[in-house]
Amino acid sequence: MTTFENAKAMGYAALVEKIQAASLQEYGLCPEPLMDKVFRATAKDGDVYVYAGLNNADVDCALLDLLREKPEKVLSGIEIAGFLAGAAAKFLYLPEEEKELTDQLRSAAGDHNVILVNDIINVREAEQDLILHIVTACDLADLVDGEYAEGTYIKTADKALAKVAADTPVSELVSLDGAKAVYLGYQYYTPEEAKELKACDATTAWIGVLTEKECIVNETNKILGKYRTRSCGRCVFCREGLIQLEYMQKEITAARGKTNHLDLTKEIGEAMITQTLCTVGQKSPDIALSAVNKFGSEFEAHIKKNKCPAGVCGAFVHIYIDPHTCNGCEECTDVCPAECIEGKAGFIHMIDEFECTKCGKCIEACEEEAIIMTSGKLPKLPSRLMKVGKFKKH
Repeated sequence: MTTFENAKAMGYAALVEKIQAASLQEYGLCPEPLMDKVFRATAKDGDVYVYAGLNNADVDCALLDLLREKPEKVLSGIEIAGFLAGAAAKFLYLPEEEKELTDQLRSAAGDHNVILVNDIINVREAEQDLILHIVTACDLADLVDGEYAEGTYIKTADKALAKVAADTPVSELVSLDGAKAVYLGYQYYTPEEAKELKACDATTAWIGVLTEKECIVNETNKILGKYRTRSCGRCVFCREGLIQLEYMQKEITAARGKTNHLDLTKEIGEAMITQTLCTVGQKSPDIALSAVNKFGSEFEAHIKKNKCPAGVCGAFVHIYIDPHTCNGCEECTDVCPAECIEGKAGFIHMIDEFECTKCGKCIEACEEEAIIMTSGKLPKLPSRLMKVGKFKKH
């Protein structure tokens, strides 16, 4: 028999008892006993629906690996939840960009009478129904099959998604040597804070480590961009707040940051948490707030010192060709996608800084190591093309 058939054969009362005996909890940002959620949904007037998916705010999507690796488990769990709630229909929500995964699941979803939707869950419409995390669905199927084990899922840069004991120290899951910041559970932590964290604090499953080579402002800007794309736009504070938060990060990385951007980030972020309806608006400010509150000195370096400590933000770095080292080989001109390097064989090459995108491809191509990236002042450089070896005479 299939997992769902086993659940039905067990009988409603016995199944409920088994779930309660295992203390099966809803996973994610709103943990509570699963059967409490089910009973609350069945108390509504009219048809009940099951809405399964990730937390709306989960832009890391590491937990989608469950659907890739265990689609039958997740879909069976959704089907069992529908049985418990007497659901009129069951939906599985996938991020809009996951069209390929949706196509891969379509046949199996049909077998389980689960409707696939590429969107975030509309909590306004689903508030009185059963909202189910895909991890909870997988755990439910495992419980019916006698394979359930307590724990929390974790994924890192060098480790595939796997369930570990909830009290596993984060320091055992990722290396904190040389770490500047640790990203998990929708926000940044300092390495000192991370030493006190457990696996259960990573409610998105993904744990990332930032080193001194990575810019907190730039990374925050990237994550806010993902949130802005994910937002449905129905909540004004979420829609407008994310636009403003991302705009300020971009301005700071572009050397146009202002000192009041930090205060505005706090003001807007704190308002979003209380004035939005779903986890996109409620959790997305955490990344900006934790960045500003815990790594304020890095923001101030960009704004006040006109410097990116990590040397990442292109507005604060220069790429130039050392006129004393360049041998006029033309290798850099061949790889420059912006075509901003002027030169010809045997002549010292020059970079047009206004056109340069700071991609670094010329640096990689130069065997003489004559192309240099710096956050300091530029040395004296040729103002016109001249033959190799001639610049030192001027």
